[in-house]
Amino acid sequence: MIWVKKFVSGVVLLCFFTGCSLFQDQKPSTEDSVSINSFEEIEELPGLDNYGYIKDEATIKEARVKRNESLYVILRSLDVAPEDIFTIQQKAKGKFNPRRINQNQKYYTYHDKETGAPLRMIFHQTATDYVIFDWSDGIAVDTGSKEIRTEIATAYGTIESSLYETLVDQGVNILVANGLSEIFGWEVDFFRLYKGDGFKVIYEKRFVDDKPYGIGQIIAAEFEHRGEIYEAYFYESDDAYGYYDEVGNSVQKALLKAPFKYSQRISSNFSHSRFHPVLKKRIPHYGVDYAAPLGTPVISVGDGEVIESQYRGASGNIVKIRHNSTYTTAYLHLNGFASGIRKGQKVRQGQVIGYVGKTGRVTGVHLDYRVYKNDQPVNPVKLVLPPSKGISNTELEEYKSKIELVRNELKQIGGVHKIAEATL
Repeated sequence: MIWVKKFVSGVVLLCFFTGCSLFQDQKPSTEDSVSINSFEEIEELPGLDNYGYIKDEATIKEARVKRNESLYVILRSLDVAPEDIFTIQQKAKGKFNPRRINQNQKYYTYHDKETGAPLRMIFHQTATDYVIFDWSDGIAVDTGSKEIRTEIATAYGTIESSLYETLVDQGVNILVANGLSEIFGWEVDFFRLYKGDGFKVIYEKRFVDDKPYGIGQIIAAEFEHRGEIYEAYFYESDDAYGYYDEVGNSVQKALLKAPFKYSQRISSNFSHSRFHPVLKKRIPHYGVDYAAPLGTPVISVGDGEVIESQYRGASGNIVKIRHNSTYTTAYLHLNGFASGIRKGQKVRQGQVIGYVGKTGRVTGVHLDYRVYKNDQPVNPVKLVLPPSKGISNTELEEYKSKIELVRNELKQIGGVHKIAEATL
């Protein structure tokens, strides 16, 4: 059950993306032409539409790009003359990328109420960004972006099986789980959550045309794991950016807890004497094995430099990354390497470096993940990670003052015995 209550409206955000394809220099054949009559007519409402035009002045129809269609083909099907298309192409420079147009991209056409003659086309590059091609009175090409409306919302709950299932079962956006795992990934092993662990979160819900459009910033969060409570507050200044705890320490560490974006099962732990299933004898196993489907993306747990990327005997395809003078990580038995992953390449935390496989001396598909501290293998599960830079002493009082209100709001969010979501 989801409980909802309103008490704060949000802010306006803008998203900027590009999209779209090549103009063609020939008139389309009959089978390539778009059948305007087959378009779905949009229900008309009084006033202005979402693009600022008077709804009563034209009939609006919706269509999607067909396979192998170009902008030229679409415009010619709307009876735009080739010389006018050329002018449109010139006016579109710097506003529209004609090299990308994808099947099923949405666009709208406006038609004169009396004659049915096409007047303009609005081509959506993303859910928010669009380009207007207007030839109703001269030729004009303009861009626009729909308003993203933001509301502040909260969610809280108790883990029964996994964070993802807890949120999904109650209809809370799965992106909230992704955000929490990224924020607390340095403190909490999300692959080993315990029943009874709990969380609270204040975050932005986004809407376009009053339809859900993902989430924005996670503003504050609290996570209880095995009796320990972790807090995180988003803070930005000239000298700081990211998530910090209640006393100004960064919650971001040098390494993530695990090399996956999503939960994977640990099939074999770190051991100084493990019975090897292939060799049939006891030998050290200096890593943690994750059972995951073939091809699952493997991510780097921290920023660093690739010092090995090759096939190496029993280890199979291996990537080894030096993160700093203390820590190195290794990823064994990969099915393959991600593009550009080679010795000497710099990588960022969270970057895909390869894919789960079964290369080398193995009995099945899995990832063998290893961590080395000062060149000595350590148990990744028990690793105590070093903190990143926190709030400076000169800025600490300002930081504490700014998070005080939101921290109080976080503490007042309902208990963690039942999942709930509220719109503030």
